[in-house]
Amino acid sequence: MLERAREGRYNQLEVNRGLPAPYMVKYFQKQGSVWQVSDDVRSMIEFRELNLIEPWTGISNMDIVLLRNVLIYFDLDTKRRILGQVRRNFRPDGCLSLGGAESTM
Repeated sequence: MLERAREGRYNQLEVNRGLPAPYMVKYFQKQGSVWQVSDDVRSMIEFRELNLIEPWTGISNMDIVLLRNVLIYFDLDTKRRILGQVRRNFRPDGCLSLGGAESTM
């Protein structure tokens, strides 16, 4: 999944799932039947594997964290530790995205 995310290539169905048309035109290029995220956007993104329950080394100043339907698998203490690590490594104006069944407690 990390490699697929790095490629930044999405089919029409994927980009139609919640991406406003002005963003699609501004940040993607159409390549046949696939939409490619622009090189400018891709150069600003770092994708990496991370074990959420281990210390987060070498990570700081995150702009966005996507924990979609992940925290539901952890007990309350582990959720608190993970969210604490997010908070310590987050920019003040950062954005956290959780799944519909999750909360920050």
